[in-house]
Amino acid sequence: MPTKISPMTNYYIRKLYRQKDPYLSQVEDMGDDFSTFMDLEQVLKSLYSGGEIDLMIRQLDTLVQYHQGLTAQSFTPEPQLKEVEQRIFAILGESQTPNQTASVPLPEPAVSPPQPTVTADALLQILNQLQESSTTFLGAAITTNYLQAARPQNDWFEQFQIQRSQPVTFSADSSESLDDQQKELAQKWVKGFVKSCSQVITKFPEIVDLSQLLGQL
Repeated sequence: MPTKISPMTNYYIRKLYRQKDPYLSQVEDMGDDFSTFMDLEQVLKSLYSGGEIDLMIRQLDTLVQYHQGLTAQSFTPEPQLKEVEQRIFAILGESQTPNQTASVPLPEPAVSPPQPTVTADALLQILNQLQESSTTFLGAAITTNYLQAARPQNDWFEQFQIQRSQPVTFSADSSESLDDQQKELAQKWVKGFVKSCSQVITKFPEIVDLSQLLGQL
């Protein structure tokens, strides 16, 4: 089954396009549906064949995560940000506009940026930050239930101890680094928990700055 652009990547890239082209923000201000105004998956289909599309989507995910990590730094290196943005736009055709589908030759495959090391302690801090914010609005019982329900069904994640009105703890060595699969599952845990909370507190993703948290994983 073909890979699909994740909602987070889709949202983030569209935000970069709005920053790049003020006209797109005007389109949204006029009430048009930006997701249909520019369908990123359709753009990729117009540029690449089947197997290439999956590769490009994976590269977009990696570049978006890298861009998020750069913007999360206390000092944002502007040249690096621009370079990553140019690579994202290049994958999507660079000069292509929402109503133009001219095919642009694919540049040499970009080398994926090195992924930052994520430890169990880093995930633990994010979970406790989310727990504290959620408890403020929803109470300890609901927060605990949501954390437990969203936790991945994986033996490694069972080492995170979740108790009502207590900080989340990790029963093993918290300096342990997460592998790629664990980082992916950790992101799903965070997104799943925030999604549950947002069913009650609609602004919860903005309250906790979900994109910034995911950029740490």
